[in-house]
Amino acid sequence: MIRIRSDYAGGNIAVVSIEPSRVLLEQELRDSVNWWFYWNFCVQCDEPGEFVFDFANGEVLGPWGPAYSYDGISWAWLGERSLRSRESFVYRFTADRPEVYFAFSLPYQLHHLERFYRRYHTHPLVRRDILCRSEGNREVPLFMLGRTDAPRSILLSGRHHACESTANYLAEGLLNRMIERHVATGVLDRVCLHYIPFVDIDGVENGDQGKGRAPHDHNRDYTDRPIYETTRAMMRFVSALQPDIGIDLHCPFKWGDRHDHVFFVKTGTAADRRIERFGRTLQRLTQMYDPVHDIEKGEDWNQPSPTCAAFMLSRNVPMAFSMEIPYFGLADRRVTTDSLRELGGCVAEALELHIEEMSE
Repeated sequence: MIRIRSDYAGGNIAVVSIEPSRVLLEQELRDSVNWWFYWNFCVQCDEPGEFVFDFANGEVLGPWGPAYSYDGISWAWLGERSLRSRESFVYRFTADRPEVYFAFSLPYQLHHLERFYRRYHTHPLVRRDILCRSEGNREVPLFMLGRTDAPRSILLSGRHHACESTANYLAEGLLNRMIERHVATGVLDRVCLHYIPFVDIDGVENGDQGKGRAPHDHNRDYTDRPIYETTRAMMRFVSALQPDIGIDLHCPFKWGDRHDHVFFVKTGTAADRRIERFGRTLQRLTQMYDPVHDIEKGEDWNQPSPTCAAFMLSRNVPMAFSMEIPYFGLADRRVTTDSLRELGGCVAEALELHIEEMSE
């Protein structure tokens, strides 16, 4: 007997039908007005055997197969051999592993953040606060690294769109590298990093798509009349903090073209020169980023809209932009939890160098 559930943090699936060795599924779009691709479910199988999992609503399997986990915490790719198509994968259950989690990409939930925080909660330059409470009465975490009276400040935010999970692994690597480098360089005496990991925390924990949420999603809510409590709190926080650098982390479309690469969303303002300089520094540190993939203002979907990055620029933040982190990457730049953390470490080093240039 096989049982499928999604009653856990980040769960999202609709079961269309279950046959003796085949399951037909589809992702729940919920209140997203456009088609999107996020899904995450758990399978319990009483007897060993092979099952085919088919998806009924579009191509939603990446090039490395689904992400899988035995505990819902540690995730890896099942592998290309599991794919029958971009709509179908196969898995053989064994007696010693009767329960397996599968997901579109590498999930990152609040419990991942809690595990990360436990590593550093006694560090004298690591503090945790609450930005606000969400509509679902969840605490929206706010982390601070560095001296509160440091001469420079950075704001890092993520999950304006609930499904965009790989960016959080990059953020972990960034925070970790800054803490490590402080011993040698004293970076946290010169800069205070403010990190808001889950802007749409309800969507993250509920397993929503988040992208294109009706009547608009969190990253289109930076208006005169925002409808989300977290967005209102973000606007107040940015206005009070006046950071030197603001980076809003995102994931792009599922795959293809620039969506397989790390890229910056250009602003069409004087900040672009600073973004380009920062990008050249990052390129020297990692092969995961090449500025050729950046998207210019007015190109394709990068049109004027009331986003977090646009709001930060309107509050005279000298360098503010969105950074897009792929869900899968390419064969020689494959996205994994380790590669994302390493990329985050490179971003931390590039930020430190950029801050030093600003101070000269």
